[in-house]
Amino acid sequence: MDRIHQHVILDSLIHWDAGWFLRIAGQGYDFDCAPFFPLFPLMIRLVTFLTQDGAAAGFLISNTALFIACYYLYTLVKEDYSAEVAASTVFIMLFFPTAIFFSSIYSEAPFLAFTLAAFHYGRRGKWVPAAVLGACAALTRNIGVVLFLAFLYMQYEQEGYRLNIKKALPLALIPGALLIFMLVLWQSTGDPLAFAHSLNTEYWGYRHFAYPGAGQFLNLTLFLYENQYYALFESGMALLFLFLVIRSFQYIKDRSLLIFLVLGFLIPFSSVVDNVPLGMPRYIIILFPGYITLALLLRKNQIYQSYVIITTVVFSVVCAMFVAGRWIS
Repeated sequence: MDRIHQHVILDSLIHWDAGWFLRIAGQGYDFDCAPFFPLFPLMIRLVTFLTQDGAAAGFLISNTALFIACYYLYTLVKEDYSAEVAASTVFIMLFFPTAIFFSSIYSEAPFLAFTLAAFHYGRRGKWVPAAVLGACAALTRNIGVVLFLAFLYMQYEQEGYRLNIKKALPLALIPGALLIFMLVLWQSTGDPLAFAHSLNTEYWGYRHFAYPGAGQFLNLTLFLYENQYYALFESGMALLFLFLVIRSFQYIKDRSLLIFLVLGFLIPFSSVVDNVPLGMPRYIIILFPGYITLALLLRKNQIYQSYVIITTVVFSVVCAMFVAGRWIS
């Protein structure tokens, strides 16, 4: 979308899904925008009453959420490892090649803030705030529902590997959040499953689930035979992060984090658009346990400083491409 905002700097950061979030915040839902979960647009709508500017509200929410996410990520990692690893993990997240989406009008930063805060309270056995925050995450992005399984295991572990039904009840809020969204869609579009049905249309490229890694090799052939360089970036990022997921079984101490990481990765990794994967470089940025594993690997092999230089350069290039309106994910 061109010239969404009159301020040239803000306008240069509003691309693709950002326009959809602003549209929902201003006009509500229709069938075409049903794939976008409702909490982030609702937050934009509410904050707009203060800012009088939907785009400014979106940027304010995303960057405030990013600050909160950094705090909780640092705290979580420091509990399991060290302050040095925690600081490295936060840096890796902030300067991940596609981290520009955290600061734009996208739902990644709010989702990450809700998720990390939920883990924070869950670790302390405060299951009501953990469940509420988990439900907020589930209302922000579709993979939020996997927190139900991650927290169920965390609770099972805390209870001495026994299931406490009474303590587990608040966790029902997480999958229950999906029912709230379905009610919103039923009222707006007449189809409570519009968030899924809309994706499987020509407009959205018949997006559907296949099997893990579906289309990745096909994607690489687009690079080899048609010189589509984005295809290499897409599959390269996906496969490199798959390596981190696999190594996380060795490095991540908290198994509930591992559940979140594996399921959160497999959902987009198994999705295709017109038989070609799309969006993995963005979808993986919310999978924070991967950053922990990367920090540990870099520190162990004494190549953290080299990584800092490389990722800063790549991040800067991707940011410039994003501002220029080039598709990056």
